[in-house]
Amino acid sequence: MKRILFIFLILITIQSVQAQETTRIWIVRHGEKDLTDPKEKDPELSAEGKERAEVLVKYLKGKKIDALFSTDYKRTRGTLTPLATQRNLDLKFYNSKENTALVDTILNNYKGQNVVICSHSNRILGIIAAFGAVSPIKEITEQEYSHLFLLEIKGGHAKLKHKHYGKL
Repeated sequence: MKRILFIFLILITIQSVQAQETTRIWIVRHGEKDLTDPKEKDPELSAEGKERAEVLVKYLKGKKIDALFSTDYKRTRGTLTPLATQRNLDLKFYNSKENTALVDTILNNYKGQNVVICSHSNRILGIIAAFGAVSPIKEITEQEYSHLFLLEIKGGHAKLKHKHYGKL
């Protein structure tokens, strides 16, 4: 009986510790896009956008990253490619219109890990809301590329930090 009680207490302790793991999610907008061809629906990054992608690598230096999520556009892939190359990680693609699926994937498969999501100006705030956090800003315009959000999720509670990286 004592042995069963001891095993039960160990299992409860392990479950409690796992429930308190912190999942960290950095959310960024893709870098500046090349606008030389206004008809291009899926533009590459501009020189400034490529520079911003390299700044992201430097910003995240020393932080363990377990997964990179990108929409399947040249500019989002290009923003995360330097980080993927440096960390030897594959990009995982998600549908930017399905925030619930993205949240479920990260919370179920990457709990307690560190993830980077690269998205678009009109999608980032929705992703933040889908994780249960409230953004201090209400809009990201087409001209803003420097926002960097860090979501920390622990025990079902989301805490959001907002910073800037690269040129403002």
